[in-house]
Amino acid sequence: MKKIKHVLLLLVTIAIFSSCSSDDDNSQDKVTSAKITIKNSSGDTVSGIVVYAYDEQTWSVIGDDPFFADFQAASGNDGVATFSNLTSDLAFNELNNFSHTFRFSAHYNLNGTDKTKVKAITFNLGDDKSDTIIID
Repeated sequence: MKKIKHVLLLLVTIAIFSSCSSDDDNSQDKVTSAKITIKNSSGDTVSGIVVYAYDEQTWSVIGDDPFFADFQAASGNDGVATFSNLTSDLAFNELNNFSHTFRFSAHYNLNGTDKTKVKAITFNLGDDKSDTIIID
């Protein structure tokens, strides 16, 4: 009888620890990333352009203010600004079904005039997306 109680206690303990593990732990391993290619009106890639990324909450409250950008990256020699990890619990969670929209804003100067181009991209947790911003 004592042996049965020990086995039963062991099974209950295992069941409790098993139920405490969360399926969301797998979502922490997923990395959401983006590659934004900057091209001019001729279709040539452009290096050295800073691209700012804003999540939905930041964009709706602050708008396009680089000081408050959630992420930033500059386009390299290949014209690509790489955002290697846009993942956060605030951006991707059960409330938004692990889907989130980021706005990517390129600030540049063309013929002495400051300009901005914005592209909105919706991601599911773990997506790796690419898009292009044409600066003209």
